[in-house]
Amino acid sequence: MRKKLTVVCRHLGIGLAITLAVPAAAAAAPDPLVSQQWALSDPAAIGAQEAWTQSSGAGVLVAVLDSGIQLNHPDLAANIWTNPGEVAGNGLDDDANGIVDDIHGANMFTRSADVDDDNGHGTHVSGIIAARRGNGIGGSGLAPKAQILPVKVLNSSMAGTTDTLSRGIRYAVDLGAKILNVSVNSDGVTDSLTSAVRYAGERGAIVVASAGNNSRNIDLLRSYPASLTDLAVFSVAAVTSAGDLWKGSNTGLASVDLAAPGERIQSTAIGSSYQSRTGTSAAAPFVAASLALLSAARADLPISALRDAIVDTTRRTNILASVLSGGRLDVGAAMHRVLAGLPWKSTTLADATPRQPGLSAATAGPTLRLRTKSARAGARVSLRWSARGTSSVTRWRVSLDGRVVATVPARIARVSRRIRRAGLHNWRVVGLNASKAKVVAARRGFRVRSRR
Repeated sequence: MRKKLTVVCRHLGIGLAITLAVPAAAAAAPDPLVSQQWALSDPAAIGAQEAWTQSSGAGVLVAVLDSGIQLNHPDLAANIWTNPGEVAGNGLDDDANGIVDDIHGANMFTRSADVDDDNGHGTHVSGIIAARRGNGIGGSGLAPKAQILPVKVLNSSMAGTTDTLSRGIRYAVDLGAKILNVSVNSDGVTDSLTSAVRYAGERGAIVVASAGNNSRNIDLLRSYPASLTDLAVFSVAAVTSAGDLWKGSNTGLASVDLAAPGERIQSTAIGSSYQSRTGTSAAAPFVAASLALLSAARADLPISALRDAIVDTTRRTNILASVLSGGRLDVGAAMHRVLAGLPWKSTTLADATPRQPGLSAATAGPTLRLRTKSARAGARVSLRWSARGTSSVTRWRVSLDGRVVATVPARIARVSRRIRRAGLHNWRVVGLNASKAKVVAARRGFRVRSRR
């Protein structure tokens, strides 16, 4: 039985479209709507201006699996991907992927090249990622020179099936996308979806997934694909301009990796216009765009390393730490992390915008990242970890549900234990120096399902 997938923003009703006349030439003030894009215009929001001194995401392909896109939107048209394996308009499937003339992406419902956005959700998400910057119209995306590969997996009512989403994931990965934005949520999951996510991960791709807008803990009441335990899933909650968790955002210590701006997000809309929307659907593309910025700056690094840099440099607060695995997105800090030891470009923007305290990789301090997966009761659960800035650590102390279960030398970064009780559990790892003083510590929650 096919399960309906519903977009996480559909109940919000906050999308008041602002239709603007688009000038043929640059306006007097570049990108007039940027002042309304708080996540980009405020240097302290996510560090966008700091990251822009090093990268614009040029050439990085980001697949947007959504309701499609307005291909000729003036702020997006220049950044739409073109399939090098297809000859436009010849009526043939030149690249032999099962879809004829998929010049600019594909529709997973009709298995055609029709990616027209008949809702507006996908166009909004795409603009958050890659609306053109500095063209004198509209606003900007976070990765304003990235390429968008539109994959239509939602219809005009923002509904689809796990089959359309699964096909879309495989289609995008086969075309070379390493970053897939999936602002889609379902209460159910199928083998086809878990298999498609695994397919993406095995090929070095990452699925950036919205956590969902139900104000619930998705460790307990799951939402897919965000709740999948596959390491290819990067799950994102939403925060407000004040840095607080947005009231409608889903959470989960095991399921949700970090939070990004998701309240009153101004972006592109169908009809060559602009629109403000709220929800985790808007938060996920900020993370996808951050990966694009980092990938353009460090094309030699795998996406998994860029993901770790983002998580390791999130801004953690006590409140967020109690409901998420990580903190708030700081792409400026992540850029410093991936460029540590390499030249940092000096630009006018960098000089005009003082760097925020704590962004320097040299002063970021030690970080520890834990990875684990859920399992069924009676099975062994493995924990792996990676650390940076921890050369003084001589041993790791590992606790499970508050009880120390292992102490291992610094060269070891993995343990496993058999867990018989279903429910929520927690790992904690502490790095100790030769004097047995704590250098760094981290916690990771996970869920053990019943045997049934």
